Amino acid sequence: MLIHARLVMALVALVIASSAHASNDLDPIECSACESWNEAVEPYALAPHTWYVGTRGLASVLIADPDGLVLIDGGLPQSVPHILANVRKLGFAPRNIRWVLNSHAHFDHAGGIAALARLSGAKVGAGARGVVALETGLYHPDDAQIDFGEAARYPAVASVVAVQPGEVIRVGALEITAIATPGHAPGGMSWTWPACVAPGDCRQMVYLDSLNAVSAPDYRFLDHPEVLADLRASIDRVRGLDCDVAMAAHPDQVPADGAGSPCARYAESAARRLEKRLAQERAAREPGTSDAR
Repeated sequence: MLIHARLVMALVALVIASSAHASNDLDPIECSACESWNEAVEPYALAPHTWYVGTRGLASVLIADPDGLVLIDGGLPQSVPHILANVRKLGFAPRNIRWVLNSHAHFDHAGGIAALARLSGAKVGAGARGVVALETGLYHPDDAQIDFGEAARYPAVASVVAVQPGEVIRVGALEITAIATPGHAPGGMSWTWPACVAPGDCRQMVYLDSLNAVSAPDYRFLDHPEVLADLRASIDRVRGLDCDVAMAAHPDQVPADGAGSPCARYAESAARRLEKRLAQERAAREPGTSDAR
């Protein structure tokens, strides 16, 4: 009887813990831009078998194969109802999502992943250095935004598969290749796949990780040459991608006009922003100027 009572108590505790987790992973995150980012939009096609299912300012992309679905990025916790509603509007069932892939482990792109994985049963994949961040809900120690601390916490993901650069995620005939794009965040990944109407009739689709040099207030990229080198290498890598159609983690960041592919335009825009940021850091160090620190 004692063993039975203990077993019942353990099961009750497990149910309570599971219920608390289910509730917590949908608790909204508050930030100055969160409300505008999370404005609902209707889903729309990006390429064959590929749809935008995210919110106004936070991308989430659905890719379909007869054997299952892949979702890239999960927005905020409060984005999850919008994302799943859009998946259903397209005629798909969330339970058929096989993978949720992440661009980088920040609250505005990973905040909804715990709930999406729980509600769909999908596996979660991310760059190796993003795994610890996702599984703790805290930014990586080497992240330029680490000093935001608790303000940047988001729901931890129960289990994350480390995906290596060049590794291919397969669902049926769908093949999504991981492209290392660290710098904005450790472990950052972009993702690319052929979106095909028929064999030989394809458009190369790229989901672009953030390449912005954004940091906590006291952080200097000039003081972190390894992070700066990562960011520059990622910009160069994206510039050279085979890229017919592109979507960025923040959808308004791919320039609509200009020379070259969408990826090349995105890379050039990121390079300009980076040089502007570095010029500001250098100016703050010159004699007679105020020091941002």
